[in-house]
Amino acid sequence: MILDDSAPRYLPHCTRPELLAMGLSPLAGGSWIEVDTSLGRFHAHKQALAADDKAAVYRWLPDSLPAQEELAAQLLRHLLEAHGDAYRREGDAIHCTAAGFSVPWPPATPDPLWSLSLLVAEDLVIMEPGDGGYRLTAASLCSPSHWRLAEKLGRPLREIHDPIPGIHEDLSPRIDRFFDHLRPEHPVERFNWTLQADPGLFHPGPGKAPEAASSPLYYRVERQTLVRLPQTGAVVFTIRVFLHPLETLASRPGALAALGAAIAAAPPALARYKGFDSLRAALAHYPLS
Repeated sequence: MILDDSAPRYLPHCTRPELLAMGLSPLAGGSWIEVDTSLGRFHAHKQALAADDKAAVYRWLPDSLPAQEELAAQLLRHLLEAHGDAYRREGDAIHCTAAGFSVPWPPATPDPLWSLSLLVAEDLVIMEPGDGGYRLTAASLCSPSHWRLAEKLGRPLREIHDPIPGIHEDLSPRIDRFFDHLRPEHPVERFNWTLQADPGLFHPGPGKAPEAASSPLYYRVERQTLVRLPQTGAVVFTIRVFLHPLETLASRPGALAALGAAIAAAPPALARYKGFDSLRAALAHYPLS
């Protein structure tokens, strides 16, 4: 089924308003990847970023190749079986009927993760066990929320999370236990949310200068899935960003008021990290109470 992305599909601040929470839920097998009307936009977005500076959005370590290959086989099978209305094989390519593009398959290069990422809206991140815990060994990251791939490749999960205020005190031990115990047959999903003052998907950092009162704001949601690959033992993140004008939340009863309450309840350090302080004047123009 091809979903409609013209309005927000998920409002995680309504059910889990806290900004720092694991918030894990079981993932139904058929919903690992979601196909919607914005797929063509994401495909073009990824290609444009790669044409400008591919190293900024795609990197991998040589020892990640087995995990890349396992992920490619598993995810491609999922797309063709669970989303047969959107994908089909055509000769030496996978054709996306949902958005009218094709990706050569098998890829010409020995690193399949990039070609795989062009088939889906999601960003793809591979974490593998090593010294110091799970470390990031490969990623196609074209819609980052407050991080840069070049600074994170090869680093363990705890170091990746270092900039997030309070995460080590509140969540890091639980995250470590979760990674150790995640099973291939029990994938999960979780959501993050934030706000921003521009419609860009590529958002490696929050705005620093205060936004003008007239600035339009956007509601940004990350849907993350976490899946254990059974052969290599790697953990795969898929990260899909949803980005809509903040005023679209007005059509959902209570959504804007819940957002206002969540922002007001955010710990000061975490609110600064999210960039909420720079949005105060612009937020005043929305009915958040």
